[in-house]
Amino acid sequence: YQRLIDLLIAMALRGGEGFDPAWTYQTPRYDQGVVLEKECRYFADAFLDGHLGLALPFDRLAPECRRLAEAVAAVRPVGFMHRDFQSRNIMVRDGRFFLIDFQAGRIGPPHYDLAALLIDPYVALPPAQRENLLAYFARRLATQVAIPTETLRRDYAYCALARNLQILGAYGFLNRRGKPFFAQFIPPAVRSLQEILTGLGPGAFPELTRLAHHDIPRRLDLS
Repeated sequence: YQRLIDLLIAMALRGGEGFDPAWTYQTPRYDQGVVLEKECRYFADAFLDGHLGLALPFDRLAPECRRLAEAVAAVRPVGFMHRDFQSRNIMVRDGRFFLIDFQAGRIGPPHYDLAALLIDPYVALPPAQRENLLAYFARRLATQVAIPTETLRRDYAYCALARNLQILGAYGFLNRRGKPFFAQFIPPAVRSLQEILTGLGPGAFPELTRLAHHDIPRRLDLS
């Protein structure tokens, strides 16, 4: 994992140098619009409504989603972002790592790719290991860019929240499309959502916190 984090940082910073946004398949940058539509609304439509049957008006989530989108868009540094930097897209051959599936690649913060790696439900890393790897990321990134540790950890939490919403949206979508294999990874994704929101504090995103700790577990019978 430390080797992967080194690769992630190199990909972001060196890969972002001279990167031509015209090569991107979706949008040139990971911006507020992407967070709102591809993370927050995807979560609401495909997971809350489509998978759980919670007919929650998006207007109730919109203020928190806009705040999250603004926070993520302000994260620095930015570079080349894979956007799906999780275990199923990391191949190993002869002791070397190879990355696949760059369809969502664009300019964005490396914190998001780190979140995709650390909260990956396919692996479900223990919280202590995630914490150690986040600390490693902070140390390694600090050798390239001067960022206060407190700022980096806060920015990571915002990116992890956005990523977690995307994960649940994707699993809800895929399950409804006749791929029940993905349903088994929804409970660990819900648990990581709860942990992220708890870390941000109960007042940061109260509506999302209520959903994560009460409405969603009841619908999934995760008591």
